[in-house]
Amino acid sequence: MHFPVTAGLLKRTVGHVKAVDGVSFTIKRGQILGVVGESGSGKSTLGNCVLGLLDYTDGEIYYEGQELKSIPKKAMKRLRNRLQAISQDPFSSMDPRMDIAAIVTEGLSIHDMVKGKKEKEEIAARMLEMVGINPAFMHRFPHEFSGGQRQRISIARTLALQPNFIVCDEIVSALDVSIQAQIVNLMEKLQQELNLTYIFIGHDLSVVRHISDGIAVMYLGKIVELSPAKELYQNPLHPYTKSLISAAPIPDPAVDKKRERILLQGEIPSPMHPPEGCRFCTRCPYAAAVCHEAEPEFTEVSPGHFTACHFVDKTGFHPGKGA
Repeated sequence: MHFPVTAGLLKRTVGHVKAVDGVSFTIKRGQILGVVGESGSGKSTLGNCVLGLLDYTDGEIYYEGQELKSIPKKAMKRLRNRLQAISQDPFSSMDPRMDIAAIVTEGLSIHDMVKGKKEKEEIAARMLEMVGINPAFMHRFPHEFSGGQRQRISIARTLALQPNFIVCDEIVSALDVSIQAQIVNLMEKLQQELNLTYIFIGHDLSVVRHISDGIAVMYLGKIVELSPAKELYQNPLHPYTKSLISAAPIPDPAVDKKRERILLQGEIPSPMHPPEGCRFCTRCPYAAAVCHEAEPEFTEVSPGHFTACHFVDKTGFHPGKGA
């Protein structure tokens, strides 16, 4: 997904922001793929592309064997209820003039999935109860609820459409830690009960690790490492993944004091002018000449574990190799 950058009165294109660039992965039904990375790495753009909300520049996205761009608009509208998202800020996505029952069932009206006020209220009550909100509150307004409660209402609104694929975009980042745990546990419970498939976008590695089956690490528009969740934390291979994990807090002070810290220098480069060669070469503590000259291949180093680094092979990470 390359966004054009324009300048001047004639809005002439002077460049492109390469928000997502050459990303490829597969999610199986009933699985949860976590996506982590710094702000500006392309996580949210990736989620919007997968949902078909952005007219992606190039490539193909398949849902149950169908390429999204090949689906006619009318057919896509019928499919839309099965592909849903939960946003980071539920308050800004809710009409303050609508009560909770109307908010939860608004999508049902758009897709002609319900008839009559009584049926709407029955569905709203059922959805609210499913996410832990008292159905007696369905005629209250968004400002009368806390942040965690509003996120639960946002989840109820999404589930009312009976989706099977959901992009969860930083859904706990604005919440207190104790509330984060409740929302993550709720999402995990719903996924198991309804056999849902998630892309779970976040920057808190401990949260993403808890809920995900696999994790994709993004940097400057590319996936630099993709692995089963447990293996990624036990055996991170890419230097960027190593730095993210080393920065994540550990509750045990004794363990935290002994572990190696990898501090990255500088800022993430502009996606409009990414570095030549490896995207991470300007900040990588192990970068050598080859890193600035050639882009590393995204290769499978063990079953299900992929990475893009010149210094990684099937035997592990070897700094300086090929320099």
